[in-house]
Order: sequence, then structure tokens, then C-alpha cells
Amino acid sequence: MSDLFEIKLQRSAYKTDFENNRELPEKYYRLPLCNVKIDVEPKIERPLDNDYQRCHGTKSQLKELGHDIKKTFDVSKVNEKQNPDLWNWAKAWVLKNPLVTLNVQNPGQQFPFHMDGVESYNKFIPDIEEKRKRLRRVFIMLEPWSPGQIIVLGTKTVTHWKKGDVLWFDWYHVPHGTANFSRAIRPLLQITGETTPEFEKLFL
Repeated sequence: MSDLFEIKLQRSAYKTDFENNRELPEKYYRLPLCNVKIDVEPKIERPLDNDYQRCHGTKSQLKELGHDIKKTFDVSKVNEKQNPDLWNWAKAWVLKNPLVTLNVQNPGQQFPFHMDGVESYNKFIPDIEEKRKRLRRVFIMLEPWSPGQIIVLGTKTVTHWKKGDVLWFDWYHVPHGTANFSRAIRPLLQITGETTPEFEKLFL
């Protein structure tokens, strides 16, 4: 019987390449999408809300592996009331109806390979095919890379990022995971929202 990860992988246009260990084509990711100046220093606090945005399909994929979701990374919601400066800075990414989180992966935490469903966005776009077409997600690296921190997109291992680098990847088609076996925290800002013409110009 196939597990949920394998079932979700069937939808991926990258499935065959992934299973044959072929390099991830660049059309599926950009790093850096651009480099931004970090004018806002995020306040990183713990304890954080570990279950936010990581429920349903993603949580089930980890459960099948016996991996505790609280050992993946810590999550803090970002909104206008909680952190207006960081919220306004995130909104400058011209994505409609943005959902913003501060993700902090501590030394020893890891997020095994999984496929996203982005259930957190269902209140705006409930249909999975519409989400595939319209949803974009970017990650802004809030600290420079430290040896032992990795992001794996398909068969592409991402390291050596700079503070302010922006990572985009095709969340619908690319299996991915992360790990931090460095001696430093790895904070990033995750912004999820509906694409706009202004955002699409970033890909030109």
C-alpha cells in the first residue's frame, strides 16, 4: 500500500526525474530569485506555535514515518497586530492575501521529504488545481548560511545562501525537505499568497 507521500508524488511533473535521481531542472526553482535588503530584524521568540500551517496532508506524511512534527522547525505567525513592521515588509512582495510565518529550524531539527498541499490556504483557494495555478510561495533567508544547514529540492541541495536571498520553488511538483545539523539556528520568512502581475515580473 502506498503512503501519502507516494500518492502525492504521482501528481508531480518531476516524479520520474526524482525517482531516477536526476538533477532538478532550474524551471522548478530560483535561488536567489532576488536579493533583498533586510531592514527589519525579526524578533525570534520561543516557544512558538509548532502546529500552525502544518496539518492535514503534511502532518500525515510525517506520521507515517514516525517523525514528530514538533521536531521539524518552530513556527511563529506573522500578522499586522503581532509584528506590524515585519508584516508590512512581507506585504511588499505583492502577493494577494499573504500568509506569513517565521520559521526557525534549530540545530538537530529536520523535515523529511514531503509534498505540500498548502491546506492553510484553503480559505482563499480551496481547489488544489486552482492553488497549483495561482499560488506562490517564497522563502526569505534571514541569516547567512551556516555549515550543516541544507534545503533539498528534489535532488538539488541548496546551501551557501546569503542573508536576504529569496528562494522560490514549484511547491506543487517538487518533493522537498530540510535539515539543520549546524550549530546555529536557521530562520527564514515564509510568504504564501496568490500571484499577481507584479510578482510574476520577478521571474523575467
